[in-house]
Amino acid sequence: MKKQALIILLGLFLFSPVMSQEEADRKPFIQNTSISGEWFLGYGYNDSTDLNSFRLKRGYFTIKTSLNDRISVRYTQDITTDLEGDDMGNIEMRLKYLLMKIDFDDILFLNNTCMEMGLVHRPWLEYEQNITGYRVQGKMFSDRYNLTSSADFGVTIAGLIGGEISEEFQERVSSYFPGRYGSFSFGIYNGGGYHALENNNNKVIEGRISLRPLPDHLPGMQFSYTFSYGKSNTPSNIADYRLNIFHIASVSDKHKLMLQYYRGLGGHADDYTDQDGLSYRNTGYSLFAELMIPETKFALFSRYDRLLSYQDTELEQTTVIAGLTYRFLNNKLVLNYDQNNIMGTYTRIYELALEINF
Repeated sequence: MKKQALIILLGLFLFSPVMSQEEADRKPFIQNTSISGEWFLGYGYNDSTDLNSFRLKRGYFTIKTSLNDRISVRYTQDITTDLEGDDMGNIEMRLKYLLMKIDFDDILFLNNTCMEMGLVHRPWLEYEQNITGYRVQGKMFSDRYNLTSSADFGVTIAGLIGGEISEEFQERVSSYFPGRYGSFSFGIYNGGGYHALENNNNKVIEGRISLRPLPDHLPGMQFSYTFSYGKSNTPSNIADYRLNIFHIASVSDKHKLMLQYYRGLGGHADDYTDQDGLSYRNTGYSLFAELMIPETKFALFSRYDRLLSYQDTELEQTTVIAGLTYRFLNNKLVLNYDQNNIMGTYTRIYELALEINF
């Protein structure tokens, strides 16, 4: 018994320096790591499919770690309900972002410039989703109609123009993309998005530039242009992919107003190609408005989308969204109505959705 106790004490003595060193090595990682999450929960009723259920709309779990003053890494898990195959109904997890970020010194009037490598943000949807703040309700215009994707394998370079807008505006209205004169984002990607395999040897170039022309007088007004150029993610490698969006936004602590016009060829997948693999020409627009109810935490919002795809016969899709929002503790409770019309076939969803941030 004494012999066994002696062996245990000797083991503790020999390995304690190693354990202490391992703990010391872990400290910087723990100290420089943040964990956050965003969940979209909902109860919805669909009058065309008799859907009547509580559901997980989406969930994101993110870990960020700074390796030093310039280099950081990010891991974001995308959590959703599987709607296809043998696992239909199960909660599935897949990667949304898995990237290394490198921060650069300021270059002339370009500030907070950085580069992402890996499974990264694509330029447009990150901007639109954060400006509107209504991803909990549903997908944005170009994502809803499968024209582009929010994340992809590739490289992104982004930054601000002319320093940052006032701290008062960032605290009172929005701290997203706070460039005094705007922001930019450009990159090259596989093209199929984070949930698709690369089906050809083509790469997609995508970019966005947003300008804030009157930062002192109208700080909430921005004009944006985004484009995508390449091939759709199809095996034929002949389907042209062109996306052009012109966007105007006006935001304050009392309102959000946005208008975008889209014109392009095909989509990032094969949704807008004919039997020969050639792309259809598309046009469309989206209007969004949110009005805060004075002296309350409530707001009214609405959105209208229209997409025309010039196929053998002209295909028209429209979306009407309207709802009431209650904000609390950096979260949202959203009561909304969503109507989609595809050539006279209507789908209507009545929903109560909860956005949880931590």
